[in-house]
Formats: sequence, C-alpha cells, structure tokens
Amino acid sequence: MRRMNRRAFLQRTAVAAGAGVVVSAAAAGAKVDSPAVQLAPHVHVLPGGVNTGVLSSDGAALLFDCCDSVTEERLAALGARTVEMICCTQHRRPNMSGAYRFVESGAKLVVPKTERHLFEETDAYWNDWKNRWHVYHSQPGPQVAAAPVRVDRGAGEGDVIEWRGYRIRVLDTPGATDGSVSYVVEDGGDVIAFSGDVIFGDGQIYELYSLQRGFDTIGDYHGFLGNRRKLVPTLRKLAESGATCAAPSHGAPIRDVKSAAQLAEQRLDALWRNYTSISALNHYFPSLLNDTKDDPARMKPAETSSPPAWVRRVAFTSFAIVSETGAALLLDCGHDSVVAKLQEWLREKTISVVEGCWVTHYHDDHVDSLHRFANTFPNAPIMCDAHMADIIEHPRQYFLPCISPCGAPVGKATKDRETWLWHEFTLTAFHFPGQTFYHGGLLVEGHGAKVFFAGDSGAPTGLDDYCAGNRVFLGKGQGSRYCLDLWRQLRPAYIINEHQDKAFSFAPEQLDYMDGVLEERERLVAELCPWKNVNFALDPWWVRTWPYDQEALPGTTVRMEVQFTNHGDAPARAEVEPVVPEGWQWEDSANAATDVAGKADGAVAIGLKIPEDARPGRYTIPMRVTWDGEYLGQYRHGIVEVVGRKT
Repeated sequence: MRRMNRRAFLQRTAVAAGAGVVVSAAAAGAKVDSPAVQLAPHVHVLPGGVNTGVLSSDGAALLFDCCDSVTEERLAALGARTVEMICCTQHRRPNMSGAYRFVESGAKLVVPKTERHLFEETDAYWNDWKNRWHVYHSQPGPQVAAAPVRVDRGAGEGDVIEWRGYRIRVLDTPGATDGSVSYVVEDGGDVIAFSGDVIFGDGQIYELYSLQRGFDTIGDYHGFLGNRRKLVPTLRKLAESGATCAAPSHGAPIRDVKSAAQLAEQRLDALWRNYTSISALNHYFPSLLNDTKDDPARMKPAETSSPPAWVRRVAFTSFAIVSETGAALLLDCGHDSVVAKLQEWLREKTISVVEGCWVTHYHDDHVDSLHRFANTFPNAPIMCDAHMADIIEHPRQYFLPCISPCGAPVGKATKDRETWLWHEFTLTAFHFPGQTFYHGGLLVEGHGAKVFFAGDSGAPTGLDDYCAGNRVFLGKGQGSRYCLDLWRQLRPAYIINEHQDKAFSFAPEQLDYMDGVLEERERLVAELCPWKNVNFALDPWWVRTWPYDQEALPGTTVRMEVQFTNHGDAPARAEVEPVVPEGWQWEDSANAATDVAGKADGAVAIGLKIPEDARPGRYTIPMRVTWDGEYLGQYRHGIVEVVGRKT
C-alpha cells in the first residue's frame, strides 16, 4: 500500500513550484444569457457564477468582481469597450476567474489587502502540505485561484479608489472569507454597495459552510458558524453604510439594505442558539459557549458511567473489547502508542491475541497508525463501514477535513446492520453518520450488556456536529436524526465516544428533544439560505472531484469524475467544463452533462490528455459547474501531479 508522507510531498511540490504551472484562462467560461440589471445610470450587474458589477464611463468599465462568464460582447452591450480596473471583493475563484484576460490586456486589479497573497502567490497555497493533509482549518477554503494574477493594489477599510471622477469607498466586510471587502460607489443619487457574500437577499446569506471558523480557544474544525462573529458586525456596517442598494455576489440587488441585514442577523442568532443548545462543545469546552449558557433551551447533560470491565481503554482514541478467551478486538488506531500498548499487553499476557480492528471513522486521530497496525498484526483484519472503506484504503483520492495520508488495507467492509459472532459477543455494524457521513457505529452485545461504540458521534451534552465539511445532513432519516432513531431503537446502556473515558446513555426524552431541535434547525436554515434543500447550504462537498488528487505521466490520459449529491427531491441537470492547462486536451467534451435523480448521487466523467512535453508538477484543474440551469462558476477542482516522462 503506497503512503504519502510529508517529505515526499514537499519533494514533489518543490518541483511544481518552479515548473511554471499555468492554467489557461484566455477563453470565456460557460455561456450565461441572463440580461444585465441596471442599478443606476452608469451601474449594471451581469449575472453569472457570481454577479459582476459594471461601472461604465465613456466606453470604459470598472468591474466589481469578474466571473469568467463576463465577455467582451456582454460588456459591449453596456457600451463598454475596454476594462480599465477590476475590484475584487474576495479571493475565491468564482469572483475572480474572469480577471486574467483583462489584466493581461492592461486592466488594473484591486484586491482585499489581507488576501493579496491568495491572488499573487497561489503556488505557495497549493504546494503547502497543511492545505492537503490533516486539514483542520477552513479558511481560506477550497476555491483559491489555480494560477497567480498580477495585482496592482491591495485595499482595505477607509481606502478610496478614484476612477474617472468616481470615488469608491472600501469597507472591510469579513464573514464569508476572512479578508472580504465591499466597494461603495455613488451614481446619480444612488449609493451602491458591491458587498460580495455578506448577504444574499432579504434576511438571507448564500450558504453556511463558509462561516466555518475557529473562535476563542478552538480552531476552525470545531467552529461551525464561527465566522458569524465577524459577519454580524459586517451586516451592521453594511446597514449603516448609507447604501441605497446592495449588489451581492449571489442573489438579486437588495433595495432595503438595513432591514435585510437586520433580519439576517436575527436569523443567524436564532440558528446559533439552536445549535448551541445540544452541542458536544458544552461537554468538551464548558465555558466556550457562555453567550448561551443560560438559555433555557440548553439540554441537561446525560448520565455517565464506567463501561463494562471487558471494554478497556488502550491509548489515545482507542478502546478494545477483550473476550474471556483473551482475544482482543481494537477500535480505532490513530497513534503508534496504540500498537505499542497492544504489544505490551501481549508480552504481559493481559491479552492472548489481537484479532482485528474496527474503525469508527476516517479522521486522522482514529486512523493515522492503521498501516502500522496492519504490519504488526497481519492476521488481524481492518474492518469499517462500507461508506468509508475506499477513503481508508485510498485517501489520496479524497479531500476532507482531518484526512490522513496514511492508507491501509481494509479486510472487511460492512453493510448497515450486518451482524456476526465474535467469541461470546454479538457484533452489529451500522452506518452511523453522526460526526461525519463517512462513519460507522458498532453495537457489542455480551455479558448482559449493550455497548454502542459511536466513534466521535455524541457526548453527554448532545451532538458532535462541529464541521460542515464532515457532511452531517439535516432531514428526517439523515445525519444525526438517523443516529438518534438508531439509539432509540437499540436502547444501548452504554454509548462510548472514543474521546471520553466515561460512557453515557440518553434518556428517551433527551433523544426526542434533540430530534426536535434538529427539526427546528432545518426550518431555521431554510429561512436563512436560499437553496431548495438546506443541505446544499451545509454541505461543501455536494460537488466534488474523484479522484481528487492523482499521478499521471506526460502523454497519457488522466480520468476523473465530477460527482454530485442532489439533496433535493426533484432531478437536476449537472454540466461540467474543465479549465485545462495550456496544451492539455479535453477528450470527451460531448459527454459533459448528466441528470441526477432526487436524493441521489451522480457524476460527469472527464478525460484530459496530457501533452508529451508537460513539465512535472502539481496542476490544479478548476471545474466550471452548471447545476439545474444555474452557472456556479469555477466551483470545484481536481489535482493532477505529472511525474517523470512517458517511456
């Protein structure tokens, strides 16, 4: 089994950093026919993957953001023959991917000053190990530009940009990204704020996963809605900016800016109180959520107890089931100390044999040493739920939070509710999507007790749903509600979270209460975000590439899929167009679309022919995505590492 370690990664990407890897951006993106919207005498918005603002004067244009659907023809229809300046609200690809060709033709590029490096130094981002493996941070996120672009100026709070008699004020408006800015321009008595992703519409924001951010003592991974702490002051600043109209990156122009911002703040606050009422953060960080500590909605913690004697803590995040025969079944192996402890027990004859390892979920602190386990105990199979078996074996093909580069062989991929006997115990495996979609639970029945190993799903104070990237879905029969239903059916006396020494057990009324909170959460998200199903707003990987990262030789064809999860009930059309590096060829452009049934997954296959003279290095391949007739811009990407020469 091939493993990717930090040294190998750095050696390979050091080649790429000097390889001159440039993504061609000369061609326009997906065709967008939506007409321009006029906001003021000289101000228009061109709809696209994001809205592009156009300020025109005597045949010249200044753009606010620049989607790759902006063409010379669309600008000419507004009387603009040249683009002299582009002011980007944020670093993300949909907002800036159309800028390259205009900058090459002489346009000046203004960007948020704290995000300037994400425009100019993209190699540093894509070649950084920490942005690929063991990912516990969420900013700047997965939409960094694939290639650098020349920047003329970084702008921030209090700056004024002068262009052809216009004075454009700059406001720092973080939230969707840490460094986002807004641009305020007056034209004919109208005051227009190009506000990026501060707000979507009346009381709405575009999605929630961009708000994943650490605060106080916790990092990004635990910071669901964390950037709400930046976004709320930003909403207030926008409300008081004097703008008579806000032109967001996503959504229609907003004419009553103050009331729209105030309603969005109220809805964010309601969602936050809902979230904190049943959060496991209240167990792990008791003083972290003091702002809602007196909220009567907060659930009273469940009772805890010591697990049965046949359940033994090993080390780190691992437990073991020890049979009366002396055989041991390990649960999770995230650190070398786990293997060392098992070897110690064998030497001491505390156990007689290690017969396998059940893996609860793919997170690095539960799997980092699985390869060492497999080498040390070759006759002890690794077992896990089928939803995550491929991630355990081939982690390079995925990009997810907390992902480990250390692959290991899976000897048994279990189906939901699969049951088998192990010595005096009955074991039943479940798909258990409580902390991540790629998660399993194991019910162990024996010696008159029911013990449910829940991985990281659950704590006495509620649910371990911290990170949007984990893909814990809302809805009846999904995500944590599915897990609650399962606990209600099984009624285990002991629920064990691998990070806790004590077991716990929820009373029926607690299970019902959490279920009601999640049902209410679904309603709150539906009010706050504009998608047809709330999980589009919560799931950053409803569009993803597979394999995410792969090697290929020059002169060969590399294949990948752009995969979709349709969270909605109705079927939807998915269309994909890769943005290929110079000299590469897209081989199957005639098959660039698929229909995805409701509540189902689908994929579009992509084949890219690499030229014989391609230089070694890591190539980031953006994907233009159109979903259900709406162009989303360069929404996702895959990575191809060109290695060696074709023989």
